[in-house]
This record gives sequence, C-alpha cells and structure tokens, in this order.
Amino acid sequence: MDFALADQKSPSTAWSDLRSERKKTHLRGRNLLKKVPFKVSSRNISWVRILFELASKLFLAGVVIYFVYASYNFLISDPRFKISDVSFRGHNSLMEEQLLNWLGPIHGENLFTYDLTITSERLAKHPWILSASVQRKFPQEIQIELTERVPYARVKFEKVFLMDNFGVILSEETPKYKDLPLIDQSNKGAMPENFSGDKVIQSLKFMHYFNELSFFENNPMDIAELKGDSRIIFITRNRDLQIQMSMDALKEGFRKFMIVLDTLEGENMKIQMIDLSFKDQVVVRDRI
Repeated sequence: MDFALADQKSPSTAWSDLRSERKKTHLRGRNLLKKVPFKVSSRNISWVRILFELASKLFLAGVVIYFVYASYNFLISDPRFKISDVSFRGHNSLMEEQLLNWLGPIHGENLFTYDLTITSERLAKHPWILSASVQRKFPQEIQIELTERVPYARVKFEKVFLMDNFGVILSEETPKYKDLPLIDQSNKGAMPENFSGDKVIQSLKFMHYFNELSFFENNPMDIAELKGDSRIIFITRNRDLQIQMSMDALKEGFRKFMIVLDTLEGENMKIQMIDLSFKDQVVVRDRI
C-alpha cells in the first residue's frame, strides 16, 4: 500500500495565513457596515426630524392656545374692563334715565362680553327710536348713537297720541307738542294694536296742501276728523270753516277746490262748510 503525505506548513506560515484571512474578513465586514448601515441611519434621521418638527409645532400650538385662553380669561375677569359709563348721543325727546330703564342693567357688565347686537335690537323696538348704533369704548364705556323719530301730528282715540311722519304711534301727547295738527279718529276707543297710519298720513298731506294756499294764511287748518272709512272733515284753527272731502278722492277734491278758489276769496268769513265729496259738484254752505 502506498501512502501519499501532504506537505505540511510550518507553524509560522500557518499563523500568518490565519491572520491574513481574519484581516480580509474584517475588511469585508467594515465595507458592509459602510454601505448598509448608512442607508438605515439616513431613514432613521429623517423620521426623527419629522417627529421633532411635529412635536415642535404641537408645542407652539399649545403655547398659542394657552396664551389666547389666558388672555381671554384676563379680559373677561379683570375689573378694569367692567362697564362704568354709558353715553347717549342724538336723543332729544328721550331722557337717559328712560333709555337705561328700557335697556336694563348695563353698568358692571364686562366690556368684551356685553352683547351689542341685543342692545341694538332692544333699542330698535322703542317706539321713539328710528335707528341705533352701539359700540364699545375702551376701557369701560358703551357709546350709543340714536336717531329719534320726530312727532308729526297728534292722533285722537280715547286718548291723544303722538305720531311721526311714517304713521308710527310714539306715545301719549305731551304739552311740548300741543300745537301739532290733530287727527280725530272716528273710533273713540283705545288705540287698536293693528292701527295703520296710512289714512292719517294722507290727511296730513292734504292739510299741508291747503295751508300752503294764501286763502288759509291767517286761519290754517289744524284738525282733521275722520268720519268712518270714507269721509274726512278739515277744520281751521278759528273753528269757523270746515272742508269735507272723500277719502277715496282727495286729489279730485283738492282740484275742485282750486277751481272755485277765486270765487271764495274775500268771502271766506261768511262760509261755514265747503263740501268737496260729491263727484260733479261743490256744495258751499253759508253760516246764515
């Protein structure tokens, strides 16, 4: 039997080969670490950055919300912003005390939580107020700008009321307006809730037309009596002349009066009634 003996390396040579192989393995490992872990680290850094930015934004949002909340609490609770003064402008007939009673408590309310819209709506419901504007005046004042309705005539029911030029009833009459024209309603009961001032306005309009004529310069009309739904009687200040017209033909009646006006000049002191309510004629009644 033949035996083949392999060549054996010396111990120093084997050790060198082992070290060389380990070095190569170590280098291959380092190369792998340079390639693969770099990509993983980039992804991790990106996610960390996103999370950090999100956390920063949430933190800032929280700070802002807290600041707003703290500011709001300060504004609505600090006594330096309690209303201590309410000023009115544009009021002539109404007194400030009347307006404050109409609005209810204002003093002591917080300037920023006080509802200006409700105040404006409340003022608009007052019969004397045509329009109102309400605004805050820092730090403790409410300013109210008013436009009042102007009394235009008196309307007599069971009592006498003031009315503006839109036919809106304002209040009971006062001595200050006793010289305004008087419209005497045929209904002598209490003022109805559904009262419409259309006929009254029409009456006042033609009363004004008559008083613009020289014929009534020294003795103007100041009373109009509504007789039912169809007739009206105008009465002069001296109570010595009456003009009767149809409510459905006021323009026609005034036109007929202008036609006969020349014949009445100089004779008005003897005339008691002029009836313009008929369609095709004018009836003049003498005092005698």
